[in-house]
Amino acid sequence: MFPPELVSEIEPGTNLLVSGPAMSGKRELLLQLLARGAPDDEGAIVVTSRNPGADVAEEFSSMIDDQDTFFRVIDCLGSESEFDFVHSVSSPGDLTGIGIEFSELAREANEREVDRIRIGFDSLSPLLMYVDLQRLFRFLHVFTSQIQSRDWLGLFAIDPDAHDEQVVNTISQLFDGMIEVRVADEGGREARIRGITSSPTEWVPLD
Repeated sequence: MFPPELVSEIEPGTNLLVSGPAMSGKRELLLQLLARGAPDDEGAIVVTSRNPGADVAEEFSSMIDDQDTFFRVIDCLGSESEFDFVHSVSSPGDLTGIGIEFSELAREANEREVDRIRIGFDSLSPLLMYVDLQRLFRFLHVFTSQIQSRDWLGLFAIDPDAHDEQVVNTISQLFDGMIEVRVADEGGREARIRGITSSPTEWVPLD
């Protein structure tokens, strides 16, 4: 999914912050990176705090061409869903509920012998409207540690324009690196990676 100019491989157990302004295509990029694991029998779990779980599931399904993949959604909007793979919590501020659901899905994946899973969190920004930074930091520390210990891959979206720079800097301490997304002056999306390469990559077109 990534152009080779950015990165050829990401180590298991890596957590990355996907940072970009509104309408920059962060969610699409995040879902594409999750879907990339499907041909290798990697599962995917999406935590959504912006869009209903059913909508996220439909978008993800269109990217994997009906492959039989372990896929689950944690819907933080309390949305009703007819799909049994969509698990709801009451609000983006229900960090305890999100953690419980994630632990249950990790247990289910283990029972189904799904060894590798890609986790997408879209997005951290709404959570900061419900909980303070210190509480979110503690929650993310546990969440990212679970991903690291299982050798999974974590991708967490955030809108830097919605928060003070200090907030983003504090949260970014929990992550191994960052994927920055922007809309180019001439149109189209560009991305670069910082933290998991020896130096930041150049901005590379995604479209």
